[in-house]
Amino acid sequence: MIAVHKNHNQAMRLINHLKKDFDLYVHIDKKSKLNIKSFDNVKVYKKFRVQHAGISQVITTLFLIEEAFKNNYDRFVFISGQDIPLKSNKEIINFFEENKNKEFISFEDITNNESCFNEMSYRLNTYNFGLWYRKLLSRKVRVSISNISFLKRETPNNIYYGSSWINLTKESINYILDYITKNKKYLDRFKFTWGADEFFFQSILLNSPFKEQCVNNCLRYLIWQGGVPITFKSEHYDMIKNNINDNLFARKFDENIDTNIIDMLYNDI
Repeated sequence: MIAVHKNHNQAMRLINHLKKDFDLYVHIDKKSKLNIKSFDNVKVYKKFRVQHAGISQVITTLFLIEEAFKNNYDRFVFISGQDIPLKSNKEIINFFEENKNKEFISFEDITNNESCFNEMSYRLNTYNFGLWYRKLLSRKVRVSISNISFLKRETPNNIYYGSSWINLTKESINYILDYITKNKKYLDRFKFTWGADEFFFQSILLNSPFKEQCVNNCLRYLIWQGGVPITFKSEHYDMIKNNINDNLFARKFDENIDTNIIDMLYNDI
């Protein structure tokens, strides 16, 4: 399952590489000018306008999951169009064959420390109406608005957060879809929440019978800087190669910034 919003050549290179061994479900941001049609074992959708850190990211991911789940796969992997594989398709398949019952999803209990709890409570309880809202009003004003009695939200219990890039078995996917069907208010709670996609799946699975099968690893090599992953360039090649380990993908890359690093990594596999 791939979320794409830009860089046609880069996205097609990723799709053509993976489709040799995997069925692909691709969602293109409806705001994007990209025009890719379904072909072979690649199903392409352009259904939702995806807003960064908004509930639309969760809705889009769920849509891809539901479409893919119809075909009863053993493993569901969600990546972005700016990911590059670090291992061959065969190595990826072998990895999941060797770890059949494990759910690879990064997670952290927000109660682990006070600063984490405070920051995540701010994200969970302060209303997010989009980037325009965050730019127009200061953090202090947004908190004040969220503290108005009829708008006030409380931090839910047992919340976990982590990367939105997941690698799950069909059993856990089935559990997630069943949970959402039976708990209609769960999705509603994350509306207007900044970074809802980083809470949504973790908080279901880490409070489920699948908790013991969850491995705290999203299998992605990335480096955070200023709250966002850096865009890798050729100068980062050795660093990436020295940190492959169990990472199946690295992110993020941009053909408009550095195509050489993309070429180098594809040549390696």
